Amino acid sequence: MYREKYAQKQAIHLYTIGQSCQQVQEMLLLEGAAPEQAAPLALKYQKLQRLLATEDARKQLKTAGMLRTIGSVFAGGGIMLSLLSLVYLTNHVVLYYGLIGLGVGLIIKSALDKKAAEKMLQQLK
Repeated sequence: MYREKYAQKQAIHLYTIGQSCQQVQEMLLLEGAAPEQAAPLALKYQKLQRLLATEDARKQLKTAGMLRTIGSVFAGGGIMLSLLSLVYLTNHVVLYYGLIGLGVGLIIKSALDKKAAEKMLQQLK
């Protein structure tokens, strides 16, 4: 019995971890695919895996930009509030330094995510 959905998921997983088209064809044959279907299915699943990886990388790029914006707002707001607190309320400085730290952390995470997504897109081309 050929389990198409399972074989599709397994093929995409194999391509994701770097297996060759020949190994995916062997897996499809073991799962019960017809010998004349194995090669076209392997190529179809390879294209699907590339499409999914490209979409994930694009989504990661979009998220990285959003995180950079949010991080900048937190960092800027934290700095502004810290300056105000130093002038007016010297007892609440720790809270505002926490906001600065959160903002800087989000900016760093967005930069790392952007680099990773751009690298993935370059590899897929």
